[in-house]
Amino acid sequence: MDTQVWLSLGSNLGDRKGQLQFAVAELAAHPQIRLGRKSGIYQTAPWGNVQEQDDFYNAVAEIFTTLTPWELLKELQKIEAAAGRRRIVHWGARELDIDILLFGEAHIATGELQVPHPYIQDRLFVLQPLSEIAGDMDIPDKGNLQLIINNLQGQQRVEKICDAEDW
Repeated sequence: MDTQVWLSLGSNLGDRKGQLQFAVAELAAHPQIRLGRKSGIYQTAPWGNVQEQDDFYNAVAEIFTTLTPWELLKELQKIEAAAGRRRIVHWGARELDIDILLFGEAHIATGELQVPHPYIQDRLFVLQPLSEIAGDMDIPDKGNLQLIINNLQGQQRVEKICDAEDW
């Protein structure tokens, strides 16, 4: 049975929109992944303890997969590497970043993978596009998506730059 998974996609190096398009195309081409909905693209400032970086383009995609969480993580890392990502600086600039936000009802806490994503409730650049396609969902152990967004409004700059059908 396919598991519903929510992914965060981000890029702040090179052709940012093209990187997100590449990620979605690679996901859709995988035989064990079916692409569901995708959000529009949002431009946001870098998050976390970062040095000078360009703004990110961020989006959220819904997929359905028969892969395990760890198999999916490996596939996502392959897509990131194919886009040119090199893991040099934590939260550094990157061509492509794909994070598993939610994996069905799974709760995972290992050194390799944490689901739900440990910072989901802090990142308006993830929550805003998620709400565009997931509506008023509850995020396990975090609360109602819209309430979390309301609490973060004004704390982070998140600007929608295009609709889903435009990329």
